[in-house]
Amino acid sequence: MDANRYTQIEQKIESFPALPAVVAQVLKVTNNPESSAADLMEAIQPDPSMCTAILKVANSALFGQPKKVSSLEQAITLLGFNEIESIVLGKAVVTSFQQILVGHKEELKEFWQHSFTCGLAAKIIAVHLNLSSGQFFMAGLIHDIGKLAMLLSFPKEYGSTGFLNQFSTQQQLQQETELFSISHELVGGKLLQKWNFPQNLLFSIGFHHQPERAPKQNGYPLVIQLADVLSMFCCKPDLLGEDDITTGVTKHLPDIQSKWEKYKLPFGEETLESWFAWLKIDHAHGSPILKLLSTR
Repeated sequence: MDANRYTQIEQKIESFPALPAVVAQVLKVTNNPESSAADLMEAIQPDPSMCTAILKVANSALFGQPKKVSSLEQAITLLGFNEIESIVLGKAVVTSFQQILVGHKEELKEFWQHSFTCGLAAKIIAVHLNLSSGQFFMAGLIHDIGKLAMLLSFPKEYGSTGFLNQFSTQQQLQQETELFSISHELVGGKLLQKWNFPQNLLFSIGFHHQPERAPKQNGYPLVIQLADVLSMFCCKPDLLGEDDITTGVTKHLPDIQSKWEKYKLPFGEETLESWFAWLKIDHAHGSPILKLLSTR
């Protein structure tokens, strides 16, 4: 291991600016079981741009509310704490990196398109499993955030490898670790730890290529691992070729079925086809949401 490179990444993570104050306030509220909707509204109101973003996302096709959401209070009531938390965290993270990576506009465009689609895939799977869709959307959205931290640490070297916008196979993960002394998923986990993100998000990002290694809550990174592959095929359908989605997924993740069955999670051809079909629909409607999340 190159100790100098590892130290350089550690220092870069420590030098990252704190996220906007609204993030810490929202996390404080959502992590307190005694908090009320009024508490959450009070935490968000000082940030007008965040209030606007929440209302626009709440009224988007992605959430499909039967009636127009016209106030922050109404958005909190209809969407719930988990969905609001995911919107706040997602917007804060995306805009923060947009500001500090201004010289990588085109690369970031492709990066966030894949990441956003991964968030959509994770949300679809979570809804099917009766899990918190907002938290899984957030986990999918920032699953590769460690790649951005590595790009900041080694702008020329990491940028030239093509790792940023390539699907990370086991071989590429090994190459990444050999070249930079750490993998992007571990870097992402360290960054979220610095920002005091919830543990389930930390595990989702830090172990999404090797869910079985997560200390606990293995189901979170397991879902993100699958969502990552579904997103790749949705954004780059040519990679799927003539394969059906089940064949495509199992080619990239040969042992995924046994892993899902171990945790008694549904995995089958019809299920994957259904999730992928919904993902293509949501992906087609999702561009305005991604633009909103990345705008200050």
